[in-house]
Amino acid sequence: MADELTKRFLVPFSLEDETTTIRGCLPLLPLPFRGIAETFIDRLRATIQTTAAPFLLANQAAYDKQYQRFSMAERIRARSIEEEPDETEDEIEARRNEAARVVANSKMDAFSKSEEGIDSLVAEAANFLLHLHKTPEIQSVAREILLQGTVATWSALEMLVGDELTLLLDNRPDLVTKLLSDPNAKRKFELPKLNVDDLASRGFDLSKQMGRLLFEERDLSSLPTLKCACEALIDSSRLREKLAAPTAWRLNQNRHLIVHRRGIVDEEYLRKTGVQLSVGDQLIVSPTEFEELLLHALSIGSEFLAGLASLVLHDPSISTDAAR
Repeated sequence: MADELTKRFLVPFSLEDETTTIRGCLPLLPLPFRGIAETFIDRLRATIQTTAAPFLLANQAAYDKQYQRFSMAERIRARSIEEEPDETEDEIEARRNEAARVVANSKMDAFSKSEEGIDSLVAEAANFLLHLHKTPEIQSVAREILLQGTVATWSALEMLVGDELTLLLDNRPDLVTKLLSDPNAKRKFELPKLNVDDLASRGFDLSKQMGRLLFEERDLSSLPTLKCACEALIDSSRLREKLAAPTAWRLNQNRHLIVHRRGIVDEEYLRKTGVQLSVGDQLIVSPTEFEELLLHALSIGSEFLAGLASLVLHDPSISTDAAR
């Protein structure tokens, strides 16, 4: 049942080990940069919890059901507790309920930590979800949650890169020269033409607004564009490797298909991915694939932040805890 369950529903997983690199980078980053990095991790964790909502609800229902069994039994046993002198009916009832609650909590805690208890709770949750999955409506919901989780995963990475690079160029306008010296980046991020009204709206001072000027109107939802911006500013072979991996391409193409075609496969998607599907098929992201895509997005974010930390750490104009 557990095998069947994990083919259809995401079981939440921890990012503790995978975020070690990012946690190591955080002290090297100034507070504004650090806040964006922490938000990236929080968004991925929230994406996991949201995508795993069916399992979490079923698991809680199984837990509550078992607790009610213990609670009911202990409330019956607590009827044997005798009244004390001058104790009212309400007082004895409250004392019996409290005694039952304490014992039921203790038994439930021990049960949920035992091998037998874990197996029982897993079986209860799996039975419930697999039974629901027989209905077309629940099948559709299960698929849609995984699709939206895929979109949210890419969005978290896109926001991390866009916000950090915007902040970087706002603080280091000299890096605009480095960005635009790359031929590909120059085509994608050429400075916009500004009229007097545009300049007035920016206070006639662009020295601390170069990041916003270059990135606020740029769409980083395309992997080639995001990749171009990262590689032009951050010298990291590991980051280039992560961005060039087939998993990164698949994540971005899946995101594009879900957002623009509701996950309905077209010829362009087949041409760009080479997957064994037909035009008109509904894209299905399995829980295993979703986990793979999210962990790869996290690995890209980790390498990006490591490169960013190295860049700002060697710049005395940007104050960091480590530099102090």
